Amino acid sequence: MASTATIDPVMALMGWHGEPLLLRRLKYHVAESALEITAIIVCMYLSDKSLQPKGLFIRLLCLPMAVASLKLFWSLQLTWSYLRMKSADASTMLRRMGCLHTRSHWSCSVAMFTCFSCLLMVWHAIVLLLMFCYDYTPEQVFAVRCLMGSSGLFVVLNWIFWRDFVRHYRETQEDEGLDFVDLYKLQLLCKMYQSKVIRSRKARDVQGDASTPLSCTICLEEFGAAENVSQLPCGHCFHTACINKWVLEDWRCPFRCPLEVPRSMKAQQAWPPQEAARDVDLEAADAAAPDAPPSETAPRDGRV
Repeated sequence: MASTATIDPVMALMGWHGEPLLLRRLKYHVAESALEITAIIVCMYLSDKSLQPKGLFIRLLCLPMAVASLKLFWSLQLTWSYLRMKSADASTMLRRMGCLHTRSHWSCSVAMFTCFSCLLMVWHAIVLLLMFCYDYTPEQVFAVRCLMGSSGLFVVLNWIFWRDFVRHYRETQEDEGLDFVDLYKLQLLCKMYQSKVIRSRKARDVQGDASTPLSCTICLEEFGAAENVSQLPCGHCFHTACINKWVLEDWRCPFRCPLEVPRSMKAQQAWPPQEAARDVDLEAADAAAPDAPPSETAPRDGRV
């Protein structure tokens, strides 16, 4: 499909070049947190099976369980926010994308996942030391050692994964950062979606009872039945990525049909260029300047 092969320029301007990699990492953190919770539950069962006093190590493992549950909740929250952003309409996607694509947002994620894994590793080491003070079995020691080793492994993996993502983010911001023109284009494109100049519709609703499948005249690819397409006021439909790329370069329909433009855009386009405005201001100042005052030697009131 063209919609998947064509890179949305809006995503490129916002710096979402590693988008599929980000989703895989979020899924990894969900699986990691779920695995860690399962391992802690197994260790709780083995620790309380024959140790005295009863319930001691279960209480010691309550903190790791809470930390691992918080990691799982944060991973699910990030994944849900990402999928919710992708399923929203264009204007909402731009707004949510801007909230997710901030350095502080991902820096907090890096710090939280890494610090929590370090905390779990230290706590499991404390539990292992306490087990040597009581009666224990080799299976119980092996379970706690596996927990401690898994926490250390997760620390290293978290740092490797998120360090690469933050480094890619920093290179993206330095090399292809948004300037004023890009921000202005994104603002106008968002206003066009909000004011319903560009509407998101299902391809099956646009096609109706037509026997011939509709296609995008920009990339010449046919629309999928369940695919979201962008429709202009003139009725022409295009892939969202295709029309976004077109509109960012030319504020007209590809068929040169009249296209409604938000009022703020019209006012901005009506502004004269900076050099022309400066020339107009100088000419107006010269025309409005008063005549030169008479010389001291010139006659006054017609008298010599």
